[in-house]
Amino acid sequence: MYAVASDAAHQDEWLPEPVAAPPAGRRDRLRLEWDGGWLLVESGAAGTSHATLHLSVPAGPGRDDVPARIRESLDRLAVLSGSPG
Repeated sequence: MYAVASDAAHQDEWLPEPVAAPPAGRRDRLRLEWDGGWLLVESGAAGTSHATLHLSVPAGPGRDDVPARIRESLDRLAVLSGSPG
């Protein structure tokens, strides 16, 4: 999952909208960081992986749909990485 998430060619396919600066990766920690958030991928049992996502969401209109947009983004990332979701 980290390989797909950190590949700049795929970021527009799974991130909910363009971020101000592209995520910068730390392969030693399987972590991506960008302005307003980070994604940490950890190995799980039997070749699975788990993602932890932290976001700072500004106040304002459109905030109510943030949970759904996050779920959609993570679902797209799972599909791109060949994970069942």
